[in-house]
Amino acid sequence: MAFDQPTRNRLQRFVTEARAALEEEFTRQLQNDYGMDPASGTVAPLASLRHIDDRQRETARILRDTLAHYCAGADTDTNAGLDRIVREQAFTVLNRLAALRMAEARGLLIESVGNGYQAKGFQLYARLAGTGLGETGDAYRVYLQSVFDELSQDLPGLFDRFSPQGRLFPREAALIQVLALINHGEIEPLWAEDETIGWIYQYFNSKEERKAMREASHAPRNSRELAVRNQFFTPRYVVEFLVDNTLGRLWFNWTGGQTGLRDRCQYLLVKLDEQPEPAKRLRDPRTIKLLDPACGSMHFGLYAFDLFLEIYREAWAWEQTHGPGCLDTETGGSADLKPLSQTYADQSAFLHDVPRLIIEHNIYGVDIDPRAAQIASLALWLRAQRAWHEADVKAKDRPQVGRGHVVAAVAPPAEVDLRKRFMEELDPLDAVLFEKTLFLLKGLPELGVLLQVEKELPALVRAVFGEHGDLFRKEDMAQWLNAEARLQEALTEFARAARSTYQGRLFAEDALQGLRMIDHCREVFDVVVMNPPFGEPSRMTKTYLEEALPRSKGNILTHFVDRAAELCRTGGRVGAIVSRTCFYLQSFSNFRKSVLVEDLTVESFVDLGQGVLDAMVETAAITWERGKSDKEAFFFRELNSEDKNSGIVRSIEQVRHGLPGRNYFNRKPSDFLVFEDAPYIYWINGTVASKISEKSAIDPLACSIKVGLQTGDDFRFLRLWWEVQPGELIVPDADSAALELQSLCLSLSKRSRWAWYSKTESASPILSSIHACVNWHNDGLEIKAFHAGRGDSPSRYVRSEGFYFLPSFSYMLRSSRLVPYLVPKGVIPTAGRSQVYPNPGNEIWLAALLSSNLATAVARFRGEAFWQPKFQNSMVSAIPFIEPSGSVLKDAASVISTVRARMVERFQRDETEIQFLSPEISDAPATRERFDRKSILGVDLDERIAELCGLSPCEFQDLQRDHDEALGWSSASGEDESAINGNADDTEDDDGGEAVDQTDGLLSWAAGVAFGRFDWRLATGEREAPPEPDPFDPLPAKSPGMLPDGVQPFHAHSGILVDDQGHPHDLARLIEEVLARVDAPVPADVRRWLQRDFFPLHLKQYSKSRRKAPIYWPISTSSGSYTLWLYCPSLTSQTLYTAVNDFIEPKLKQVNRDATTLRDKATARSRDDEKAYEALQAFELELIELRDTLLLIAPTYRPNHNDGVQITAARLWQLFRHKPWQKILKDTWAKLEKGDYDWAHLAMAYWPDRVREKCKADKSLAITHDLENLYVEPEAQPKKARKKRGDA
Repeated sequence: MAFDQPTRNRLQRFVTEARAALEEEFTRQLQNDYGMDPASGTVAPLASLRHIDDRQRETARILRDTLAHYCAGADTDTNAGLDRIVREQAFTVLNRLAALRMAEARGLLIESVGNGYQAKGFQLYARLAGTGLGETGDAYRVYLQSVFDELSQDLPGLFDRFSPQGRLFPREAALIQVLALINHGEIEPLWAEDETIGWIYQYFNSKEERKAMREASHAPRNSRELAVRNQFFTPRYVVEFLVDNTLGRLWFNWTGGQTGLRDRCQYLLVKLDEQPEPAKRLRDPRTIKLLDPACGSMHFGLYAFDLFLEIYREAWAWEQTHGPGCLDTETGGSADLKPLSQTYADQSAFLHDVPRLIIEHNIYGVDIDPRAAQIASLALWLRAQRAWHEADVKAKDRPQVGRGHVVAAVAPPAEVDLRKRFMEELDPLDAVLFEKTLFLLKGLPELGVLLQVEKELPALVRAVFGEHGDLFRKEDMAQWLNAEARLQEALTEFARAARSTYQGRLFAEDALQGLRMIDHCREVFDVVVMNPPFGEPSRMTKTYLEEALPRSKGNILTHFVDRAAELCRTGGRVGAIVSRTCFYLQSFSNFRKSVLVEDLTVESFVDLGQGVLDAMVETAAITWERGKSDKEAFFFRELNSEDKNSGIVRSIEQVRHGLPGRNYFNRKPSDFLVFEDAPYIYWINGTVASKISEKSAIDPLACSIKVGLQTGDDFRFLRLWWEVQPGELIVPDADSAALELQSLCLSLSKRSRWAWYSKTESASPILSSIHACVNWHNDGLEIKAFHAGRGDSPSRYVRSEGFYFLPSFSYMLRSSRLVPYLVPKGVIPTAGRSQVYPNPGNEIWLAALLSSNLATAVARFRGEAFWQPKFQNSMVSAIPFIEPSGSVLKDAASVISTVRARMVERFQRDETEIQFLSPEISDAPATRERFDRKSILGVDLDERIAELCGLSPCEFQDLQRDHDEALGWSSASGEDESAINGNADDTEDDDGGEAVDQTDGLLSWAAGVAFGRFDWRLATGEREAPPEPDPFDPLPAKSPGMLPDGVQPFHAHSGILVDDQGHPHDLARLIEEVLARVDAPVPADVRRWLQRDFFPLHLKQYSKSRRKAPIYWPISTSSGSYTLWLYCPSLTSQTLYTAVNDFIEPKLKQVNRDATTLRDKATARSRDDEKAYEALQAFELELIELRDTLLLIAPTYRPNHNDGVQITAARLWQLFRHKPWQKILKDTWAKLEKGDYDWAHLAMAYWPDRVREKCKADKSLAITHDLENLYVEPEAQPKKARKKRGDA
């Protein structure tokens, strides 16, 4: 059955619930029975456990030894060790029960778990045992353990109930719960599927756990995090594609195409009538070695097992035809390996043994997660059992399967005392070798096969046993093999002798695993196939990997590919499913031009995109031949296919029948070298690529592309423009020339604190929102001091300072296409995205060129994502510069002007934009035309620009395919791009932002007019709109729709309005008056809107770029019965007193009078009077509480607008009734109290001593508070001399 999403969801629920039940059970057992508490991290002395029997006491001792072994490493404390015990015990029990259930489904085992206590096997066992085993639950436990003991003969890693991972067993209640889950009808059909065990492995660690790890640290902090963060099960069709075209391809080539695999392997890429030259001697299948270096649940190995069965059958037939000795036993094997016909009596005996041979000779696996090794061994064993079952081989007649080649890359044992004790029993040289070997394996848990043990081993051997020289390399290896055998024997004996000390056994087992890992690294493999981890390596291994594998640094997946090439023999095959990033990003160009040119030759490449792995990662499946060649490879494109499997099969059928196909391409690796960084742009042909590569890039020919300022603390250094007092904004003259402009802005920064900053929330073409301002007082003195105070060079963060305040273009960082927009004079560039500074005279043409589909297509060559790449500096700077013709330039200017005018018109209706004039007054619904993502400039101009580049219409159509399909994928998937990206600051928007409902927008504007913020005369025609500025003119300090300085407002007030019917400053009434004044429709429920809808709308509308900055503040009584609206820009230290004296006190007097009137009625009060009287009394108490709270705050409240809205409002958090905003402010106030925001002026007002003390050591704080005289420059520390590698 297909493991579609609903099926996987059912299995995930089962695993999640089963894990929770088992972990809860084992936590309880540790706490109640064994004196070990994972919650507190405490462990009681063994002698204090007087309530347990001898069996439990032995378990308690072993658990303590296990904990000591886990905690011997530096990165594990008692809490982490106990958590690991619980986790591993739960996983082992779940795996054991699942394994039995899968064996039952295959007919390999009598029913033992299915039907729980009613299982046929247990019923038979219970009848034979009688009552001697106690109650049913106890008897069932003993029965299961007897089954485990039987299976441990073949799978000790999983079923040995004396292993450290299997000491605990769930008590009856928990066991019944788990059995009910495992036997649930929803997942009943899944137990017969090979994939089930792999999905159990993946789902044991939840998405939430992986997310928490990524949030805690960008890079994995240890081997477990590296494993958990990369547990992504590979779909069956990808597994088959990769194994068919690696192992299958090798056997196809060696046999000259005379193999049944041609038809059996549906994904094997075979051209029509392809007949390769057969090998001189066909390889003996016992010598073929396949490695999965990140094996997980061994999904690749399971399918390879199927192919090996066929390979062994064909090898027997080949030897029967060509005679004994025709098979090559030396390559990958040994000369003493006898021919098959001399080893087995007949074909039946041979085939009877093949499943054992496959496990013992052919399939190798490594994983840094011991649980994966456990699962992988189980999966292979189950596959072997199924093979025998299908061949009707009875269980008693099946050969004993020896130890396979699945190894867990565990940490070398860290117990110093045990190491010394073991070394005392060794020959002195062996003891030295053992200690050095453990040190050599130190990084094994994080590195696995990436640890190049085989390269360091010869030097280690020579260091211990003496120098032989390069001519005696074989002698060195012989020395190692002999010494290794002695160490293995000694460790095995040490484990036996140390059974009284369980920790000693664990020590020996981990050391033996390390030796097995060395053997793996010394092997040469014919096939390496994998789904390697991706992302950054763990912190502890990054330096090692950059030194050991320098050509592939940047991502752990490229290290794995590089290492696979080292481990694979020349002519062998490597297959992998990886993030497609490494084939496009410029930062991986060295990897592409070295490893992928010098060591590996691509044979097939399936561009899969999203939806393959259970993760938000775009993937590609690739196979390579080990060696250098420039033969044609097949490239398959399934990026926007919903059914990728069917698409691949369809394209492969076209290849096999010699038919052309739209979704496959033939390209040579050298085709990609036409560009310096060699991106894998297989969807365009060499002619198109050459025409583009021949053009000079726009940078530096026509512009300079730079990144700008990174604040290091946006909350401290950024504000939204409406948080800033207009006089504090740096606004240069519009007609200032470039050099004069920068000098003028520098001069203005002496008296003004804030400069416009190009960080934007969403992009629209040509004109985009710019909301942010950055603290650039005194030429950015505070920001520079902040970075210097952290030990950084300010120039690392204050970059390209020579371009600040100059006119430019920018574009959205993450988008399906390039969406350039103009950045006016007087703006500081952000480091979050590049800015394009055009050479004089190129401004309009460059805006058009960057808006063109040609530019988007070329920039996308180097994008890390198909549907919405991150447009980085290197992507844009590589766009070819094309000289415009006169007519094209004229039309480009016209199009740019038209697009900008349309954006201006929209921004003039949005009160949060600096271009705002007034809202749409009419009651007709406003139309919002969306720009066409497929073409900003229009098809005609796009085609003319492509023609200037020398491209024919067909060539241009091919070039645009990548972007067209990205748009199609986004539309077909129904995905919201900002939701997928999870970062609103990095996404494109159709034309600049989410539209506010027309009525809400009108009411919000009317409230602004009432507060004196906006000028109603623009809506009535009493005031003319100012002329539209030139495109690059500086942004103003106030929007043209705001009330000019010195003009009489619509309603005079002190910065406070009130929701109080009949009051002269009643906000609801004022809104109605404003609407009536401009002949706008007046809704019937303005007051209800004000009380219920306004602030949530306002908070959302005035929250941009991760800042929340509402300027109308409703502070209310506890029930919300009385609300004062404070206007933040008018806030002063007297505002709270004004609220009390001019609003609350008069209201209290009025309420008191009304209450007195009712009270004086005495017994004459009606029931309605009584209710009114009670309501007035309650209202009076609430008003008194509000008054007293404000009077408590007012004496020390010193608001400073430079602190920003959130800091300024924090002290009033308990007076806001909007819960989300209240929580934000409460948290902000807690951080202020704690000292996290001591840069705020409000912090100085409340905690001056603390802030002044900090200013002595923090120059940026001292600058903020104008206390530089307090700052004490630290003494310069002498530089430490760097030690050379190898120095003590």
